[in-house]
This record gives sequence, C-alpha cells and structure tokens, in this order.
Amino acid sequence: MFFNLFIAALLGAILGLERELRHKPGGIKTNALVSMASCAFVLIVKNVDVTETARVMTGIIQGVGFIGGGLILKAEKNAKNITGATEIWVSSAMGLSCSVGLWDLALSLLLLSLIILKTMKVCFPNKNNHNDSNLP
Repeated sequence: MFFNLFIAALLGAILGLERELRHKPGGIKTNALVSMASCAFVLIVKNVDVTETARVMTGIIQGVGFIGGGLILKAEKNAKNITGATEIWVSSAMGLSCSVGLWDLALSLLLLSLIILKTMKVCFPNKNNHNDSNLP
C-alpha cells in the first residue's frame, strides 16, 4: 500500500511542479495530496468492502470536482484558474490509477498532461495570461 501511495503522491507532485514554477495556486502540495488521498480512499475501501470500490471512486471524482471549483475565481467576465482545477482532477485520476495498479495509465496521464500544458504555453503564449492585480 505504501508503494501505491508514494507513487501517487510523487506523480501528483510532478504535475503540481508545473503550476508551482509559474507561481499559480494549486501547486506541488495540493496535487500531491489530492493524488495520494484519492489513492488512499480506494485502498481503504478495497480492504473493507471491495464491492464498493466503484461507488467510492465516483464519490472521489465528484469531491475533487468540488475542490477544483473552489480554485476557480470569477473576475468580471473571465473565469480564472480553470486549468489549475483541471490539473487537480487529473491528479485525482492518477491517484485512482495508482490505487488499482494501472501504472501505465497513471504515467500516461502525467506525460500527456505535461505535454499539453507545455505545448499550449508555447503555441499560445499570450492566451490566458491575465494580470492578477485586477482581482479584489
């Protein structure tokens, strides 16, 4: 179980590093903890009542969506931090993958997420670069 939790936290931290380096909310700690907690909840239910695993996974997906919603800020006509909320959701998916031993899926999620985040930043350098000083 420790190995599953460790890998989940590590993958979440790596994804969070991308945000941390850009000084955005929801960085290393947030992504690592969300990924690890998602993994832990499934590991717990697998040891208590394996028939409830799918239900717990559904609850995690909904709960993490709620956490991500808290990260999104509305400023005038624009919503901010949608990418951060989505990264938290991906971190949860990585944790869920680690909890059931789908290592290839967890690594694929991380690599594809980093590729998407980096290529979009290069292809659209001025897109979504808002000035945070306008927030109340």
